[in-house]
Amino acid sequence: MKNRPHFRPNPYYEDLERMEEAVMSILHNLEMENTEIHENNHKLKKEITFSRNLLSQLLMENTCMKKLVPLKQESKEVHLDCALNQKYLVDFNKKEKDQQRPDPASSGLRKCKRAGIGHTQVRELPEE
Repeated sequence: MKNRPHFRPNPYYEDLERMEEAVMSILHNLEMENTEIHENNHKLKKEITFSRNLLSQLLMENTCMKKLVPLKQESKEVHLDCALNQKYLVDFNKKEKDQQRPDPASSGLRKCKRAGIGHTQVRELPEE
């Protein structure tokens, strides 16, 4: 054993190895932080996009609601007009029917029931 030469480690080499380990540890930590920051950045971009889309949708809905208010008012007015017109038509039809109902005995006309159309003269019988 004495024939083998004894190599004494270089103290600078050991210092370099320790410094390399420290630098590699720092590099690993920085890479992990970079990955985490990149993921957070990606999530924030998604949230920003979602928020912008949501804001756009809310603005569009607000605009539609502003346009809808006058349309609803107009719709109510149209429904009122329609109801009034319908009432007038019903009243008008009742008046027309009342005016068209002459006394059958005095008019001398009656509807032909067999044909379902037209009118036939009714002969007045002499009174006895």
